[in-house]
Amino acid sequence: MKPYDQPHLMVRKQPITHGFTSVSAGGGREKRKDRDPKVHGKKLEKEFEAAVAEEEDAARPVRVEFQSEPGFDLKLKSLDSTRKGGIELLSVREVGDVTFATVLIPPDQLKHFRTLFEKYINEKTAKGSPRNAALLNSISTVRRAALKSVWTELGAELPKAGVRAWFEVWLRQRGTPLEKFTATAKRLGLDTVATKLDFIDRTVTLFGGTPEQLETLFEEDSSIAEVRLARALASDFTEMSGLDQTAWLTNLLGRLEGPADSAPAVCLLDTGVNRGHQLLSVALGEVDMHAYDPQWRFDDHEGHGTALAGIALYGDLAHQLEATGPLQLHHRLESVKILPPPPGENDPKLWGAITDEAVARAEIAAPARARAICLAVTSTKGSDAGRPSSWSAALDKLAAGYDTGTRRLICVSAGNVELEAFANYPQSNETQGVLDPAQAWNALTIGAVASRTNITEPDYENWVPIAAQGDLGPSTSTSLTWNARASWPLKPDLLMDGGNAAKDSTGQQVDCPDSLSLLTTHRLAIGRQFATTGDTSAATALAARFAARLHAQHPDYWPETIRALMVHSAEWTEPMIRRYPATNRKEVEQRLRCCGHGVPHEAAAFASALNDATVVIQQELQPFGERVKDGKREIVTRDLHLHELPWPTEFLRSLGEAELQLRVTLSYFIEPSPGERGGESSYRYGSFGLRFDLQTPTESDGDFERRVNRQARDDDGKATSKGDSDRWTLGTDLRAKGSVHSDTWTGTGAELAGKGRLAVFPAIGWWKERKHLGRWDTKVRYGLVLSIRARELDVDVYTPIKNTIAVPVAVPVRTR
Repeated sequence: MKPYDQPHLMVRKQPITHGFTSVSAGGGREKRKDRDPKVHGKKLEKEFEAAVAEEEDAARPVRVEFQSEPGFDLKLKSLDSTRKGGIELLSVREVGDVTFATVLIPPDQLKHFRTLFEKYINEKTAKGSPRNAALLNSISTVRRAALKSVWTELGAELPKAGVRAWFEVWLRQRGTPLEKFTATAKRLGLDTVATKLDFIDRTVTLFGGTPEQLETLFEEDSSIAEVRLARALASDFTEMSGLDQTAWLTNLLGRLEGPADSAPAVCLLDTGVNRGHQLLSVALGEVDMHAYDPQWRFDDHEGHGTALAGIALYGDLAHQLEATGPLQLHHRLESVKILPPPPGENDPKLWGAITDEAVARAEIAAPARARAICLAVTSTKGSDAGRPSSWSAALDKLAAGYDTGTRRLICVSAGNVELEAFANYPQSNETQGVLDPAQAWNALTIGAVASRTNITEPDYENWVPIAAQGDLGPSTSTSLTWNARASWPLKPDLLMDGGNAAKDSTGQQVDCPDSLSLLTTHRLAIGRQFATTGDTSAATALAARFAARLHAQHPDYWPETIRALMVHSAEWTEPMIRRYPATNRKEVEQRLRCCGHGVPHEAAAFASALNDATVVIQQELQPFGERVKDGKREIVTRDLHLHELPWPTEFLRSLGEAELQLRVTLSYFIEPSPGERGGESSYRYGSFGLRFDLQTPTESDGDFERRVNRQARDDDGKATSKGDSDRWTLGTDLRAKGSVHSDTWTGTGAELAGKGRLAVFPAIGWWKERKHLGRWDTKVRYGLVLSIRARELDVDVYTPIKNTIAVPVAVPVRTR
């Protein structure tokens, strides 16, 4: 085998936000500015005294804004304290290459900064540098904080004076009690809502009013940590007149630049799309409109396909309409109508063939185009507890492409729980099995996460949202009822935004208000331009959009690798963790069967962050080979890849006992062999499997190779020794199901430095057991994604790994 391609470190773009809470990572620039401490120190000291003078004698904390020099870091760790009653870093914002940090300073901590300035001006370290230079050299200006200081809305200015708007106000948990704070806001004329979100150190709620009113509230109460624009709701637009909707449409069209003809596409297999909508025609050419039956019209007879087209192209359209800057589209749409217009009905026995033919029509029209296939059509019956059907097997065959050489990324809806059953949430989710064909191994099965809880329509007064924000969506089918001993994958794989639903005061009547839904394109687009959608269909369109955008940024990445990146970027939200605690592996499996790997975060998938470095590897291996033993030919496992990991070991050791996380995701496509012939015999469904394992810090190279060799020789690639499996979230057995495997190891930097090698090796499948079918010598591809995360540390793990990878050393792939 040839040496594998140099691993690719994803380029860091911007600090990223993890989960549903605000997390700001400081900059990423490494320069520090040299200063004359007496001149610069006196300047900062004077500015600081001016900033705190008005509240020097008050009992309230003082809020001060620190501004960096252009292109230089602020030492943010020195502007925060974990000690109760200490200084508190409220928010960080970046404007161009300048960083602004807003800090809350209790009255008894003012002396802390005065001492910093005094020592900076008058004292030297043992090395002759001014004391506190690392912090103070990087500060350009100190000023009293204002509302603008905590305005963290990306890409938007504060509304102009006198303009009323709804604001997301992020409050310190240690600040004024919410009831008292809300009373103050009402006294100042601000509108309030009853809903709120509680995080570990922040409470988020909404206030409506002018910037002047909010500025007064900011001055009167020190609880405000951040202010952003409230997210526009679908109901804000659906309640408009057709004339007003057209005005918003025209504004967006004026800012819109369509994609190139060669751009990747989301291929919608649905009810067709009405291309007459101006927001869709910009990215959907007439040549990309198809139907399974050429006698059918290509347009949308029902509205489902057009609604998903808007989501697949723009995401929640409300976000794009409320933005003000230009919008460049980097992916396109394709539409293949697979549902016949009334009164026609497809033969259910042919759904696999219909799907196969539909994809072929799109590929014949644009054979060189990368695409993500979006299938939000499912059977009304279950998936037989995970057992493959002819339809799900057709999806697996399409994705794998071993007969044609073309691999495909497919996103399929997990299927919806019936609306009437939402009232029994979450029991209705846990008892409703994933619908056919979403049990497919190679497809990404998509469920919904509840994304909004603010009900605004008067018709729904006294109604309440069914699911908490960030929790499992009420529409999502799960695999909790599947046989835990079966070898079928755990589904769904990911959860994407599916809106939410509401129930009345009796708890019996259920509906989906527009304010809890996603905004999208209207089917007719004559009088009205916008409609709403949600549930697992909208979530699947969002997943396909995510995949197409990743294809656009990384055109050299395989579908297997795009799938790996999407799964790798996913995390469980706090509501999911609370609903499905994981104190043991059985509970972890329960969480996986309901929530998959969680909610993907696009920023994490698109780029590494300062404290989160991601390495991507693509490789090919041959799982099985032939050997002669005692005069007989037999099929045996063949390739075992040992990857020398690009970790900066000295840097990791320098972190000592600090806790790090190493996440590994491995993705590949199996060739299916469906049929009820005994899944644990030679007639198992998957053609092969791949597994990964890491060298433990106490293992020698030889011991590690012997251990993974024993695992590869085992029929199912199961662990032959524990290794350090207790450090993994899922463990070797649980993560082995399906054809995408993702797990997280937790340990110290020193321990991680000893994990120098990762093995990728085959597990048995029908290619090996059924030699007469002639597939045993087939080569396979895999995408491997690894990341080191230092969430709790103010430390740059990106640059050391980047520097290690940049060293031009050929690293061999060892085969067996």
